[in-house]
Amino acid sequence: MRVKQNPTIETAEAYFNQIFSEQSDFQSKELLMGGALFKLFYFESLVDLNLVQDFILKPLLLRPQDGIRQVVSILDYAETDHWEEAVQALLYGKVVLYQNGESKLYLLGVDLKKERSINIPINERVLRGANEAFIENLDTNINLMRKLINSTEFVVKTYTIGRLSRTKVAVMYIKSAATTAIVTELERRLASIDIDYVEAPGFVDELIREKKFSLFPQLLITERPDRARSYLMEGKVVIGTAGSPDVIIMPVTFWSFLQSPDDYQVSWLIGTFFRLLRICCLFVTIGLPALYVAVSAFNPQLLPINFVNTLQSSLKYVTFPPVLEALSMMFMLEILREATIRLASPVGQTIGVVGGIVIGTVVVQANLVSNTIVIVTALTGLASFVLPSYEMSSAVRLLSYPALLLSALFGLFGLAFFFMMLCIHLCQMTTMGLPYFTPPFSLTDTKDTLFRVPIWRLLKRPIETISSNRTRLRNPRSWKRP
Repeated sequence: MRVKQNPTIETAEAYFNQIFSEQSDFQSKELLMGGALFKLFYFESLVDLNLVQDFILKPLLLRPQDGIRQVVSILDYAETDHWEEAVQALLYGKVVLYQNGESKLYLLGVDLKKERSINIPINERVLRGANEAFIENLDTNINLMRKLINSTEFVVKTYTIGRLSRTKVAVMYIKSAATTAIVTELERRLASIDIDYVEAPGFVDELIREKKFSLFPQLLITERPDRARSYLMEGKVVIGTAGSPDVIIMPVTFWSFLQSPDDYQVSWLIGTFFRLLRICCLFVTIGLPALYVAVSAFNPQLLPINFVNTLQSSLKYVTFPPVLEALSMMFMLEILREATIRLASPVGQTIGVVGGIVIGTVVVQANLVSNTIVIVTALTGLASFVLPSYEMSSAVRLLSYPALLLSALFGLFGLAFFFMMLCIHLCQMTTMGLPYFTPPFSLTDTKDTLFRVPIWRLLKRPIETISSNRTRLRNPRSWKRP
């Protein structure tokens, strides 16, 4: 609704009081300066009163005859003739200044800045690399990214999602590296979200993902600006939201969740070893308890005779069958994990260590489970912690339960059937129209999936990006003499 021609102070005050009559922190101040009547509207909990005093009131008192645009020295300055825009400006922490008789409102940005300082990453600690992490302020996060990417090719587009929360969302990408079709599709999906409020990044993940019921994460979440920059350089898109210290990276493949920033800070041989270790730990997390049940209950002849004798002796006085052993210990591991996360840090560490030792010792001495399943469960838990992505680690831990049940019913055939169905599911998945489980067997793709080849061999961007500019390195070792 537009502001009518030559309205009065009473008209403006009546309009805002009608909307904010129940708000205790909504304030309006009437000022008479140089014969002109002004009215200030603001939320005292959202504005910096010192800025209002220094950059709005004092200049108006000193130069009351000049126009507001010439007097007020604030960069965040706007004018509007719509009441709705003024209401939104008030909710974002701006002061609305109205001069009696004018048909426009002045929106002055003097919002109060309250945010925590930039700290070290908490959930993605690495041995080398930058020690900066995103915070809850979106403008600060964009500032961190712009300091890392000093290029005109770096594009930031902002959107507002949520009917009630009006959450600010930023889409960031490198124009020359990102695929235009992917950026357009992402913007279409974000624009189609119609929801009251957005709790990011979880809400955004579920609202734009393609496979709604898949356990596997389809968007990569990180709190590290340097990691976000590395994916931007590969042609990915980064999504940041106000109120969240994490950003979303897309589109990504299955192999992206097995990569760590540490891989690129050490020798390529060491990085390759760590990456292969993570792949092995993924299979251990999913299949080791199931393999224990299949071998001990169905196919003990596959093991060496000495190992079979040891296994049978440990199971001789155990009360429960192997499948119940494995399920009970895996549930106990999940309980300890959740207790360690939810409690305070010192108490959580104590419960994790003492609880594991006490429970493991007591259940074995009581002949409820065998020594072997305690070792299997401990190895499974340790292997899940090796995976650098919390979302992927949680997914593979849950997948170990159906694998365990199929092994308990059909032995090794059930375990093989489970992995076959898992591969089929991964091959059917897509993210933003791109294959999720891109086979890493071509010469180009395997350089940065199963292995981490030397940096000077990574001449091309990943093929799933489908960028018009796939060249990443040009003559990287030109210093070397022929």
